[in-house]
Order: sequence, then structure tokens, then C-alpha cells
Amino acid sequence: MRAITHIHTRYSWDGNLAPSRLIDALVDIDIDLAVVSDHDSFQGALDCRQLIGERALALQVPVAAEIRTDRGDVIVILENAGGSLPPIHELKEWHRLVPAVRDLEGLIWLAHPYRGHEFVEELAAAADVLEVFNARCSAEENRNAALLGSRHDLIPGYGADVHRRAEIGGCVVEYEDRGSVIETLRVAPNPLAARRTPQSSIMSAELTYAMKRRRPAKMAYSALRWAQYRKRESVERRQT
Repeated sequence: MRAITHIHTRYSWDGNLAPSRLIDALVDIDIDLAVVSDHDSFQGALDCRQLIGERALALQVPVAAEIRTDRGDVIVILENAGGSLPPIHELKEWHRLVPAVRDLEGLIWLAHPYRGHEFVEELAAAADVLEVFNARCSAEENRNAALLGSRHDLIPGYGADVHRRAEIGGCVVEYEDRGSVIETLRVAPNPLAARRTPQSSIMSAELTYAMKRRRPAKMAYSALRWAQYRKRESVERRQT
């Protein structure tokens, strides 16, 4: 199964990708499984699931969200919670998130452990999957994540951390289909592509965040940095 994990849509505070455009892009590159995990919202995944049903597509999208807990960002992945989705506010505290996900037989995916987290050893001890690669992290952060995962014998995850359509396809993995999404994700995948996201694209997400939060100073700063990175990346492309 070709898969992309850790995707954001317009329901994230730094995303602007419409679920319909996301589905189109995933179908275009023959993706079989996509983990749509918006910041503090299951809605992006739910919308994608509805669109898949309407279009009768074979693409699988579990119910998922990236929760900003008091210890850092954690992706919650559920097979099919139906009408019993836990309220987001009940998952914001780490000590409440773990039993809630276990009760629903879901998966705890520790995203970018060395970016914005506290007590990473404790978090890793309770996680099922740990991102050993995140497209927005530095090489050093990813190396440290891989070491953390090895210490705790965790299933490796590859987070595309997609925020824009242009980023789709930069990080793609292949899983063995084990019947259910949760069981499929419990086995280490084979990475097919693992490219880091360009800094200009990351700054574009920062600009989206500033616009949504109506912060003019941050908008101006993000726009300036975006232009600087675009120029630098353009020069680097011409030199290669």
C-alpha cells in the first residue's frame, strides 16, 4: 500500500488545503492510505472520508487528528470511531489522552519528538509509532528521533507533515496491507521518498497561520522570509 502520513488541511490553523483538492492529489499519484491529521480537529479526516464515499474511491483515510497536548503534539489515529469521537478538549492533557485512545483501540503516533515536546522519553514509552523522519524537521532532529525510537523499540513513522498541495509526494512510504488501517500502521513501512520540505513552503504555512490569526506583524515577517527563501532556493536549483 502506498501511503502518505501526517497531512494537514484547511482545518489546521496553518493549512489551506481543501479536502477535495487533497483527495484529487492523492488519487493522482496512486495513494492507497492517507493519514489526515489536522491540528486539534478530526474534521479534515471526516470530510475526506465522506468525499471518498461519495466518489466510491478505494483510498483509505482513518479518523485522525494531531492533538497539541500539554506535553507536545501527538497524532491520534482511530480505525472508525463512528459517533463516539472523544472531544478534543479531553485529549489535550497527556494523562487523559492515553487511556482515551486505548479505550477506542486506536494508535498513538508521536510526531516530531524533538520539536515542541517535553518529557520525550515518557511520551515515547507510551507511544505506538514514533516519527523517525518528519519532512519539516532538521536532519539532526530526525537522527535524534530515530535514536529515541530505537531505545523504546517503537514502530518507525515517516511524517510528510503536508500543509500545501505542492508538498504531496515528497514523503511516501509503502505498507503491507494487513486488513485494517491500525494493524497496517503497526508494521514498519518501506520509505519510497523522504524529501525534506523547502523552507519557503514552511514559511508559506507560517504566513497562512498569521493570516488566519490576523497578526499583521507576523504576516509581514513571514512574507519577507518566504520571499528570501524562494530566492535562495531558486539560485540553488540553477546551480545544480
